Amino acid sequence: MIVSEGMHLFLLFVAWVIIAVGIHFTVKRYFLASFLAAVAMVLATQVAGYLQTGGFDPLWLLSCAVGFSMALVMALLVGLPFRVLRQLRNTSLSESGPND
Repeated sequence: MIVSEGMHLFLLFVAWVIIAVGIHFTVKRYFLASFLAAVAMVLATQVAGYLQTGGFDPLWLLSCAVGFSMALVMALLVGLPFRVLRQLRNTSLSESGPND
């Protein structure tokens, strides 16, 4: 089965979103979750490239650095709804006193 370049990018995008959602769901701290998600995204990309081509990219360190910068932005954006919901939940819990 031949997959086009556009389909590769779409599958990469979907995989990154799934990774980011999973990590932001489990890790409560926003920036830590974003960092861990970005690292996991880069590792997933490197493993997928290895499985597809049968070897690591000769410039793997450069691709990791560039990929991390893109993955961090994606993880920060995906984690925003989690951060907002957690802040709303914390403020609603703190506003309702122990007698409520």
